[in-house]
Amino acid sequence: MLGADAAPNRSDLTETTARGRDAGKRDAVRDRKISPSKRQGYAVFTVEPTDGAPFKVSVKGRVRWAVERLIAAGEKGCTPLHQPAPRWSGYIREARLLGLEIETVTEKHGGDYPGHHGRYVLRCKVTQERGGL
Repeated sequence: MLGADAAPNRSDLTETTARGRDAGKRDAVRDRKISPSKRQGYAVFTVEPTDGAPFKVSVKGRVRWAVERLIAAGEKGCTPLHQPAPRWSGYIREARLLGLEIETVTEKHGGDYPGHHGRYVLRCKVTQERGGL
């Protein structure tokens, strides 16, 4: 074990940033990339269910991203294989809790790791409002 006088000079750990933060202890959250949809904030969507009156929902973040992908995909739907995201099933669950009708179609796939995956298809009409919150 090294003595206190033999410790290497670690002045980089005591430097501060322009905002007075310790530069040596950088926050991992501050350094990560944020998706464009998170920077955009909330979006308002009008949902027209197959049975019932139309209603509006506002979503942000990855759920917003997933709803926008579902709208763009139309009847073809989205799969995690072609629209990679870490938690598609979680985004779909949140959207369903808001009242969106989304069907999960199970499909088989081959390749080096054969198995199955879900294809998510929007089954109600959803349109994005201009602006947002």
